[in-house]
Amino acid sequence: MSASFGVHVGNSSACIAVSKDGKTDVVANAAGDRTTPAMVGFTDSEISVGLAAKQSRIRNLTNTVTKNKFLVGGEEPMDDSPVTCETNKDGKYVYQVDYKEQEHTVTPEEILQHVYQYMHDIAASHCGNVDESNTVITVPLEYKTDLRNKVRVCAENAGFRVVQVVSEPVASCLGHALEQEMDRRYILVYRVGGSTMNATIILVSGGSYSVVDTIELRKGGDALTEVVTRYLAGEFMRKYKEDLLVHKKAKAKLAMEAEKVKHVLSTLDTAHCYVESLFDGMDFSTNVTRARFDNEISKVVSDLLAPLTELFSRCKLTTEDIAHVILSGGTTKVVKIQKQLGSMFSGAELNLNVSPDESIAIGAAVQASLITKDENLSESTKLLSVSRDIVAISEQLTEPNIVVVHADSTIPLRRNLPLTVNKDVTEVTVKLVFSPELGLCTLTLPVDNKTKLILGVHIHRDGSTHFTLTDKASSKSTDYILKQAQS
Repeated sequence: MSASFGVHVGNSSACIAVSKDGKTDVVANAAGDRTTPAMVGFTDSEISVGLAAKQSRIRNLTNTVTKNKFLVGGEEPMDDSPVTCETNKDGKYVYQVDYKEQEHTVTPEEILQHVYQYMHDIAASHCGNVDESNTVITVPLEYKTDLRNKVRVCAENAGFRVVQVVSEPVASCLGHALEQEMDRRYILVYRVGGSTMNATIILVSGGSYSVVDTIELRKGGDALTEVVTRYLAGEFMRKYKEDLLVHKKAKAKLAMEAEKVKHVLSTLDTAHCYVESLFDGMDFSTNVTRARFDNEISKVVSDLLAPLTELFSRCKLTTEDIAHVILSGGTTKVVKIQKQLGSMFSGAELNLNVSPDESIAIGAAVQASLITKDENLSESTKLLSVSRDIVAISEQLTEPNIVVVHADSTIPLRRNLPLTVNKDVTEVTVKLVFSPELGLCTLTLPVDNKTKLILGVHIHRDGSTHFTLTDKASSKSTDYILKQAQS
């Protein structure tokens, strides 16, 4: 079987996964790391991407582009960005950098393409036919068609054969294979990257995902790093009586070490911090315990979790309605965040079987492999989605009109929907339609006060559909098979 790839590029890091022979895993870069810094640096001799750009950033702050995703999405640049950002004649932001001893103007799309090119090179080290392999890329949920096309073009110009663009929360769900659950479940995808927090509630039912609502906060792991940086600067101040926070390069060096401390304390109880010649020839060494770390970051963690209250209020749901919590983004590896979420959603399963900073790319690779399998089917059996809503209509139900399957739901799919019967009803008739004027079938079943009614829909790959109406209490059922594929 040919390889299929999934690529995720965020504000802080990028990740690529490959699916082949039924197995999906992340492709490591040349340094052996499973994620790559989404940074691009310009020097007098070259353009560096990834770890090389990050390692040289301290001495090249004004020419190393980070958090480029904000500008690609049309957002304002960071106020504290060391790279000069200006608006061009079209009113769009561009970067001004020094490259090969000349002032150079670079667009956000060019920066994104450099990152995709670097990820393409990583893929090429694993597979020789990347250009012919199906690739799925991810974008934020709020990206509309024009932005999705813009990102697609950048990936295609870098050499990828992009077959689909999917939203990041859904890709996270695919990475955990939660679509295999047949029951109707609500999932919370909680993502904290370097610069943003996104929380999305998704309904999974019958193998398809529906986004209920989402909320975003422009704060992420960088806020935790800043807290640790200030703590370490305070330790340095007590020892050497020097304030590093007013010295840009010293603070940047300390921030890089603070980020390492944050990552180490996600797995260990103590992290050692050492920076050689941090300031004015003075070395700095100290230990940070997880208890101290948790205490210092408690305010930021509270801020990151606070928007969940508004999200659940808008969706008219409670924490008890959530069956799964998916962690996404490297910052959700922080133990304090995981404990807080575990406490808030005590009845939900906290999915930790896939690394949070890899789940989006893995999910995209899984989707790419499914598309590859579909392409291998004959055209006579190939049908990828439902064209119109399937609606159940019945005056005997408390909800007389229910959308059973939404348009564009991928198939094959299986869905079981519980129905509530009105009081004093002895028989239920459910009419299933693809549109108000086109009736497909009618299912009738005798019921009583103990009835537990389930409407089942199973759409096969060839488009044939099997409807069932079952009373779980009495085991009575009726069904209808629609053999003709729906267009």
